[in-house]
Amino acid sequence: MPRVNRRVQGAQGEQQAEHALEQAGYRIVARNWRCPEGEIDLIAQHQGEWVFVEVRGCSAGTSAALESLTRRKVAHLLNAAQAYLHSLSQDESPFRFDLAAIDYRSGTVEIVRDALAW
Repeated sequence: MPRVNRRVQGAQGEQQAEHALEQAGYRIVARNWRCPEGEIDLIAQHQGEWVFVEVRGCSAGTSAALESLTRRKVAHLLNAAQAYLHSLSQDESPFRFDLAAIDYRSGTVEIVRDALAW
């Protein structure tokens, strides 16, 4: 697939994920937040926690989306999340990482809570 189409598909997937998260009670506070440590697709608040959401699109299901998260990507997400919280003086606030898995075949979004629980 050409690069431009991937960008368009990615942006559409993030919009789908944002809508699904809002429907599930998340309050989106930032989109595509960047810092030297990395990028976070969506940042939200949900049930008293900061939630850092990685949006992944795939046609092979949620498990494939989870498996596509490399150690390097996870490290970048963690560092970026810590930088975000630090920028708000919220270093001690509870937070978690959720995954929004977009199934391109069906157009559905599955939210995996605590996807990066360690």
